[in-house]
Amino acid sequence: MVPLLTVERGFIGVGGLCLLLLLESVRPFRRPIESRWRRYAINLFIAGSNALLLSVLLGGLIVSAYQAYELHRLGLLHRLGVDGWWNALVTVVVLDGVTYVWHRAYHGVPVMWRMHRVHHSDRDLDVTTSGRFHLTEMGLSAVFRLGVIAVLGASVVSVVIFEIVFGLLNQLEHANLRIPEPYETWLRRAFVTPDMHRIHHSQEQADTNSNYSTIFSWWDRLFGTYRFGMSQRGLTIGLPEYQQPPDVAFGKVMAMPFGPRCRAAAPA
Repeated sequence: MVPLLTVERGFIGVGGLCLLLLLESVRPFRRPIESRWRRYAINLFIAGSNALLLSVLLGGLIVSAYQAYELHRLGLLHRLGVDGWWNALVTVVVLDGVTYVWHRAYHGVPVMWRMHRVHHSDRDLDVTTSGRFHLTEMGLSAVFRLGVIAVLGASVVSVVIFEIVFGLLNQLEHANLRIPEPYETWLRRAFVTPDMHRIHHSQEQADTNSNYSTIFSWWDRLFGTYRFGMSQRGLTIGLPEYQQPPDVAFGKVMAMPFGPRCRAAAPA
């Protein structure tokens, strides 16, 4: 069951990517400053190779862990008898909240920021940026999430639903699109929009240290990291240390976690 659900999740993710690439090509919100096809090649290769390597390195562990969780009914929700759609709803909300905290850790802990700066080094922002994560970050996050799922007691179906929703919102918020008003404002009251997340990718440190949410925007409002209101077209995307094309060549992107120190994104 788990491999089948994983395949379905993969097809949905590829479908979302293709749809948003098409919409961006028809009506992009911002004009790119870098060669679009060069960035596509780098970002999509990173995303594809991560998916392949993680399935080889951690795929068996993840499947075995999910099956063990279900067999022994581990975790809080199983103990409380919370199943079905309630299990799925609680799983989506809790895992999104935990991901908010985990995202803040990537900005605040120097060794974690070394991995995460690969994502923020992109000098443009579009749907392909949603897959631009270093393999070390992806592996660490996957293991961390397995532990959270074990404690929570999320069912396999609930986890797959979360990953589908999380993946699609992650793609949408990175897209080089703008949702027209008043729909953008309405949607942003509950969910993260491209206009909200674009600020998080600004090279200004105060902007980078805001808007950490992925699905629900209320986490930033609740914990005081919500930021909005500046000109979207005037934002400079990326990191000050990586503002030239040679700085974000494929080899240098892959070496970023092990290279010279970059500023820690979060304040003390």
